[in-house]
Amino acid sequence: MRDFANVRNGNWLQKRGAEACVALGVSPAFAWIRPFGVDEQTFLARFGYWSGVLVCWFMLMATVEALLSDRRFFQNLPPPARRALVIGLAAFPMIIVAGAATNALTGWEASIVGVAAMYWKIVMIGSIVALLAKALMPERAEAEPAIEAPSQALLAVAPPVAVSPLAARLPLNVRGRILCLEMEDHYVRVHTDRGSALVLMRLSDAIAEAQPVAGRQVHRSWWVSDEAVEGFERVGRTGAIRLVNGARAPVSQRYLRSVEDSFA
Repeated sequence: MRDFANVRNGNWLQKRGAEACVALGVSPAFAWIRPFGVDEQTFLARFGYWSGVLVCWFMLMATVEALLSDRRFFQNLPPPARRALVIGLAAFPMIIVAGAATNALTGWEASIVGVAAMYWKIVMIGSIVALLAKALMPERAEAEPAIEAPSQALLAVAPPVAVSPLAARLPLNVRGRILCLEMEDHYVRVHTDRGSALVLMRLSDAIAEAQPVAGRQVHRSWWVSDEAVEGFERVGRTGAIRLVNGARAPVSQRYLRSVEDSFA
Protein backbone atom coordinates (compact mmCIF):
# COMPACT_ATOMS: atom_id res chain seq x y z
CA MET A 1 0.00 0.00 0.00
CA ARG A 2 1.37 3.34 -1.06
CA ASP A 3 0.81 5.27 2.16
CA PHE A 4 2.31 2.58 4.38
CA ALA A 5 5.21 2.02 2.01
CA ASN A 6 6.06 5.70 1.96
CA VAL A 7 7.18 5.37 5.59
CA ARG A 8 10.51 4.44 4.05
CA ASN A 9 10.84 7.96 2.66
CA GLY A 10 9.57 9.59 5.85
CA ASN A 11 6.72 11.28 3.96
CA TRP A 12 4.01 9.23 5.64
CA LEU A 13 5.39 9.88 9.12
CA GLN A 14 5.93 13.56 8.37
CA LYS A 15 2.33 13.93 7.28
CA ARG A 16 1.02 12.14 10.37
CA GLY A 17 3.22 14.36 12.55
CA ALA A 18 1.85 17.46 10.83
CA GLU A 19 -1.70 16.21 11.40
CA ALA A 20 -0.91 15.66 15.09
CA CYS A 21 0.23 19.29 15.27
CA VAL A 22 -3.05 20.37 13.66
CA ALA A 23 -4.96 18.27 16.21
CA LEU A 24 -3.12 19.93 19.10
CA GLY A 25 -3.66 23.34 17.50
CA VAL A 26 -7.44 23.04 17.15
CA SER A 27 -8.05 21.13 20.40
CA PRO A 28 -8.37 24.32 22.51
CA ALA A 29 -11.22 25.48 20.25
CA PHE A 30 -13.11 22.21 20.71
CA ALA A 31 -12.36 22.26 24.43
CA TRP A 32 -13.99 25.68 24.57
CA ILE A 33 -16.99 24.78 22.32
CA ARG A 34 -17.57 21.56 24.34
CA PRO A 35 -19.30 19.18 21.88
CA PHE A 36 -20.01 15.51 22.77
CA GLY A 37 -21.42 16.64 26.13
CA VAL A 38 -17.93 17.08 27.59
CA ASP A 39 -18.73 20.34 29.37
CA GLU A 40 -18.41 19.86 33.11
CA GLN A 41 -14.73 19.01 33.25
CA THR A 42 -11.82 21.41 33.62
CA PHE A 43 -10.44 23.06 30.50
CA LEU A 44 -7.23 21.05 30.83
CA ALA A 45 -9.18 17.79 30.95
CA ARG A 46 -11.21 18.79 27.90
CA PHE A 47 -8.04 19.82 26.06
CA GLY A 48 -6.46 16.43 26.74
CA TYR A 49 -9.64 14.65 25.65
CA TRP A 50 -9.84 16.48 22.33
CA SER A 51 -6.13 16.21 21.62
CA GLY A 52 -6.26 12.43 21.96
CA VAL A 53 -9.52 12.07 20.04
CA LEU A 54 -8.37 14.21 17.10
CA VAL A 55 -4.97 12.52 16.84
CA CYS A 56 -6.77 9.14 16.72
CA TRP A 57 -9.13 10.52 14.08
CA PHE A 58 -6.29 11.50 11.75
CA MET A 59 -4.64 8.11 12.22
CA LEU A 60 -7.87 6.26 11.44
CA MET A 61 -8.45 8.38 8.34
CA ALA A 62 -4.91 7.65 7.14
CA THR A 63 -5.39 3.93 7.76
CA VAL A 64 -8.72 3.76 5.91
CA GLU A 65 -7.32 5.75 2.99
CA ALA A 66 -4.28 3.45 2.79
CA LEU A 67 -6.53 0.37 2.78
CA LEU A 68 -8.61 1.82 -0.07
CA SER A 69 -5.83 3.41 -2.11
CA ASP A 70 -5.17 0.37 -4.32
CA ARG A 71 -8.84 -0.41 -4.94
CA ARG A 72 -9.86 0.31 -8.52
CA PHE A 73 -13.28 1.73 -7.60
CA PHE A 74 -11.61 4.13 -5.14
CA GLN A 75 -9.06 5.31 -7.72
CA ASN A 76 -11.86 6.06 -10.19
CA LEU A 77 -13.78 8.26 -7.74
CA PRO A 78 -13.35 12.05 -7.90
CA PRO A 79 -11.30 13.47 -4.98
CA PRO A 80 -14.34 14.89 -3.05
CA ALA A 81 -16.04 11.50 -3.20
CA ARG A 82 -12.85 9.77 -2.01
CA ARG A 83 -12.62 12.13 0.96
CA ALA A 84 -16.30 11.64 1.84
CA LEU A 85 -15.93 7.85 1.67
CA VAL A 86 -12.82 7.89 3.87
CA ILE A 87 -14.54 10.10 6.46
CA GLY A 88 -17.70 7.99 6.45
CA LEU A 89 -15.82 4.71 6.94
CA ALA A 90 -13.32 6.06 9.48
CA ALA A 91 -16.21 7.33 11.61
CA PHE A 92 -17.24 3.75 12.45
CA PRO A 93 -14.09 2.69 14.36
CA MET A 94 -13.88 6.22 15.68
CA ILE A 95 -17.12 5.60 17.59
CA ILE A 96 -15.22 3.10 19.75
CA VAL A 97 -12.42 5.58 20.44
CA ALA A 98 -14.67 8.56 21.10
CA GLY A 99 -17.16 6.46 23.06
CA ALA A 100 -14.47 5.01 25.34
CA ALA A 101 -12.90 8.44 25.90
CA THR A 102 -16.27 10.05 26.60
CA ASN A 103 -17.24 7.24 28.97
CA ALA A 104 -13.97 7.63 30.89
CA LEU A 105 -14.51 11.37 31.20
CA THR A 106 -18.27 11.67 31.72
CA GLY A 107 -19.65 8.18 32.29
CA TRP A 108 -21.45 8.19 28.92
CA GLU A 109 -23.16 4.88 28.17
CA ALA A 110 -23.75 3.56 24.69
CA SER A 111 -27.26 3.19 23.25
CA ILE A 112 -28.60 2.87 19.73
CA VAL A 113 -29.71 6.49 19.66
CA GLY A 114 -26.54 7.69 21.38
CA VAL A 115 -24.22 5.78 19.04
CA ALA A 116 -26.12 7.03 15.96
CA ALA A 117 -25.90 10.61 17.23
CA MET A 118 -22.19 10.19 17.96
CA TYR A 119 -21.56 8.84 14.45
CA TRP A 120 -23.00 11.92 12.79
CA LYS A 121 -21.16 14.21 15.19
CA ILE A 122 -17.93 12.42 14.30
CA VAL A 123 -18.66 12.81 10.58
CA MET A 124 -19.40 16.51 11.00
CA ILE A 125 -16.42 17.28 13.23
CA GLY A 126 -14.16 14.97 11.23
CA SER A 127 -15.06 16.79 8.01
CA ILE A 128 -14.25 20.14 9.63
CA VAL A 129 -10.83 19.08 10.94
CA ALA A 130 -10.01 17.32 7.64
CA LEU A 131 -10.69 20.56 5.75
CA LEU A 132 -8.65 22.51 8.30
CA ALA A 133 -5.76 20.10 7.93
CA LYS A 134 -5.92 20.37 4.14
CA ALA A 135 -5.88 24.17 4.35
CA LEU A 136 -3.07 24.31 6.92
CA MET A 137 -0.84 21.65 5.36
CA PRO A 138 0.14 22.69 1.82
CA GLU A 139 1.71 19.82 -0.05
CA ARG A 140 5.12 19.97 -1.65
CA ALA A 141 5.28 20.69 -5.33
CA GLU A 142 6.41 17.13 -5.85
CA ALA A 143 4.73 14.63 -3.60
CA GLU A 144 5.76 11.16 -2.68
CA PRO A 145 6.14 8.60 -5.46
CA ALA A 146 4.18 5.41 -5.59
CA ILE A 147 6.46 2.46 -4.94
CA GLU A 148 4.51 -0.14 -6.82
CA ALA A 149 6.98 -1.89 -9.11
CA PRO A 150 5.99 -2.43 -12.73
CA SER A 151 5.85 -5.90 -14.14
CA GLN A 152 9.07 -7.20 -15.65
CA ALA A 153 7.22 -7.87 -18.90
CA LEU A 154 6.16 -4.23 -19.15
CA LEU A 155 9.70 -3.01 -18.53
CA ALA A 156 11.10 -5.47 -21.05
CA VAL A 157 8.92 -4.32 -23.94
CA ALA A 158 8.88 -0.61 -23.07
CA PRO A 159 10.32 1.55 -25.86
CA PRO A 160 12.90 4.24 -25.08
CA VAL A 161 11.48 6.92 -22.81
CA ALA A 162 10.56 10.16 -24.56
CA VAL A 163 12.27 13.04 -22.84
CA SER A 164 9.82 15.66 -21.63
CA PRO A 165 9.80 18.55 -19.13
CA LEU A 166 7.15 16.70 -17.12
CA ALA A 167 9.36 13.61 -16.73
CA ALA A 168 12.10 15.84 -15.32
CA ARG A 169 9.80 16.82 -12.45
CA LEU A 170 9.40 13.23 -11.28
CA PRO A 171 11.50 11.49 -8.61
CA LEU A 172 14.28 9.42 -10.16
CA ASN A 173 12.80 6.09 -9.07
CA VAL A 174 9.56 6.64 -11.00
CA ARG A 175 10.90 8.36 -14.10
CA GLY A 176 9.95 6.31 -17.10
CA ARG A 177 7.55 6.12 -19.99
CA ILE A 178 4.57 8.39 -19.24
CA LEU A 179 1.35 6.35 -19.46
CA CYS A 180 -1.35 8.72 -18.23
CA LEU A 181 -2.09 11.82 -16.15
CA GLU A 182 -4.79 11.92 -13.47
CA MET A 183 -6.03 15.11 -11.80
CA GLU A 184 -6.26 14.98 -7.97
CA ASP A 185 -7.46 18.26 -6.45
CA HIS A 186 -4.73 20.79 -7.32
CA TYR A 187 -2.25 18.06 -8.24
CA VAL A 188 -1.62 15.84 -11.22
CA ARG A 189 -0.69 12.22 -10.61
CA VAL A 190 1.75 11.20 -13.31
CA HIS A 191 1.60 7.46 -13.99
CA THR A 192 4.66 5.92 -15.60
CA ASP A 193 5.79 2.36 -16.28
CA ARG A 194 7.80 2.60 -13.04
CA GLY A 195 5.08 3.87 -10.67
CA SER A 196 3.46 7.24 -10.08
CA ALA A 197 4.03 10.56 -8.35
CA LEU A 198 2.07 13.74 -7.63
CA VAL A 199 3.08 17.08 -9.14
CA LEU A 200 1.57 20.41 -8.12
CA MET A 201 0.31 21.88 -11.40
CA ARG A 202 -2.77 22.17 -13.60
CA LEU A 203 -3.68 19.30 -15.89
CA SER A 204 -3.45 21.54 -18.95
CA ASP A 205 0.11 22.52 -18.03
CA ALA A 206 1.04 18.88 -17.37
CA ILE A 207 -0.32 17.89 -20.79
CA ALA A 208 1.77 20.61 -22.43
CA GLU A 209 4.90 19.45 -20.58
CA ALA A 210 4.28 15.80 -21.49
CA GLN A 211 5.33 16.48 -25.08
CA PRO A 212 6.75 14.93 -27.19
CA VAL A 213 4.72 11.98 -25.84
CA ALA A 214 1.68 11.57 -28.11
CA GLY A 215 -1.62 11.36 -26.28
CA ARG A 216 -5.03 12.85 -25.74
CA GLN A 217 -7.36 14.13 -23.04
CA VAL A 218 -10.24 11.70 -22.47
CA HIS A 219 -11.89 13.27 -19.43
CA ARG A 220 -11.67 16.62 -17.65
CA SER A 221 -9.43 14.85 -15.10
CA TRP A 222 -7.55 12.36 -17.35
CA TRP A 223 -5.04 12.36 -20.18
CA VAL A 224 -3.62 9.14 -21.67
CA SER A 225 -0.65 8.31 -23.85
CA ASP A 226 -1.70 6.72 -27.14
CA GLU A 227 0.98 4.03 -26.75
CA ALA A 228 -0.35 3.07 -23.29
CA VAL A 229 -3.88 2.27 -24.52
CA GLU A 230 -4.68 -1.42 -24.43
CA GLY A 231 -8.39 -1.28 -25.19
CA PHE A 232 -11.59 0.76 -25.15
CA GLU A 233 -15.04 -0.07 -23.80
CA ARG A 234 -18.16 2.00 -24.37
CA VAL A 235 -20.71 2.21 -21.56
CA GLY A 236 -23.80 4.12 -22.66
CA ARG A 237 -22.82 7.74 -23.28
CA THR A 238 -19.43 7.30 -21.67
CA GLY A 239 -16.62 4.80 -21.83
CA ALA A 240 -13.40 3.57 -20.29
CA ILE A 241 -9.88 3.04 -21.59
CA ARG A 242 -7.78 0.09 -20.40
CA LEU A 243 -4.11 0.94 -20.01
CA VAL A 244 -1.07 -1.34 -20.08
CA ASN A 245 -0.43 -0.77 -16.35
CA GLY A 246 -3.89 -2.11 -15.46
CA ALA A 247 -5.47 1.29 -14.81
CA ARG A 248 -8.81 2.31 -16.30
CA ALA A 249 -9.25 5.90 -17.45
CA PRO A 250 -12.84 7.16 -17.72
CA VAL A 251 -13.93 8.68 -21.03
CA SER A 252 -16.50 11.45 -20.77
CA GLN A 253 -19.18 12.15 -23.37
CA ARG A 254 -17.26 15.18 -24.63
CA TYR A 255 -14.33 13.06 -25.79
CA LEU A 256 -16.19 9.83 -26.54
CA ARG A 257 -16.42 10.11 -30.34
CA SER A 258 -12.75 10.90 -30.97
CA VAL A 259 -11.62 8.18 -28.56
CA GLU A 260 -13.98 5.64 -30.07
CA ASP A 261 -12.81 6.47 -33.58
CA SER A 262 -9.18 5.99 -32.54
CA PHE A 263 -9.36 2.93 -30.27
CA ALA A 264 -12.66 1.09 -30.72
